[in-house]
Parts: sequence; structure tokens; C-alpha cells
Amino acid sequence: MLTAKSSYQQGNLQDAHFALQQAMQELDIALGKEILKLFPASIDSLTSTDREGQVSGSHQLAGVTVLRNYGTAKQANLTVVINSPLLQTLNAFIASPLMAGFSDPNQKVVKVAGYKGRLIKDNEATNSYKLELPLNNALLTLELPQVSESYILEQANKLPINKIANLLQ
Repeated sequence: MLTAKSSYQQGNLQDAHFALQQAMQELDIALGKEILKLFPASIDSLTSTDREGQVSGSHQLAGVTVLRNYGTAKQANLTVVINSPLLQTLNAFIASPLMAGFSDPNQKVVKVAGYKGRLIKDNEATNSYKLELPLNNALLTLELPQVSESYILEQANKLPINKIANLLQ
């Protein structure tokens, strides 16, 4: 913040802008570490394979990613991307009945913990599902292989989604 202020006072707006972006990313990383504490140690019978999880930032491209992997032979993952540029596209899909109606038949709008999201059936043969759930300025994604649609929704409803959303406000 001091660098941003100093650069601004010197009239170097480009450096001030860059310093502010860096500060915002550091705040998002701190927020990501708090969100990671809310991630469960297991999802049903799949135990976390990386108990610490991962929080990483990518300047301007993908926001800050919070990730925890589960299982070994059968793998699942839970991800939250903070300040994701993909969020606007997903929100448009969910909000527009026209877009949702003419989309891929393997995708549909669902509601989990009071939030609208998109459920995607990845592969007919393996019944893998991905749930994308916009939460304020972030995108929560749960991926589970070889499960039914009702199973992934059941597992998603067990997640502390409201607590995560409250942190993101």
C-alpha cells in the first residue's frame, strides 16, 4: 500500500495500479487460507490427501485458487477461485433461461444451500459430475467421479457453503 501511495503521489499511475493489484492479491490469499480452514477433512468416504490444502494466486488471470484433493484410487476435489474472471460467464448462464435452455444436455442449473449453480455431467461412461457454484465474488467447484447426480448434490449440501459465502462478503 505504501508503494501504491508513493507511486500515486509521484504521478506514476501504472506503478500505483500494479501495487494495488498486488495488495489485493495478498488479501485474497489471506482470505483463501481462511476458507481452506472450512474445507472438510473428508467428503463422504474420501479422505483428504493433502491435509494442508493449497492456496495459490495468479495475478489477473485466474484469481486466487483454494484447493483440496480427496481420495487416492477414486479422486475428488473441492476448489474455490476468488475473483475469477470465469464467474461472469457462469452467472450469465445461470441467470438466462435462454442460455440454459439451449445449452449442452449434460448441463443444468441446480440450487445448493440457497445458491444457484451449474451441474455438469462430464462423461456418460464414468458418471463424473462437476458442480460450479458462484458465491459472491468467487466460484466453488466440487468434482466427484463415478457418482450419481443426487449423490453429488447430497455431498455439496453437506459443505459449509454459507460459512464460505459469509467470508467472501
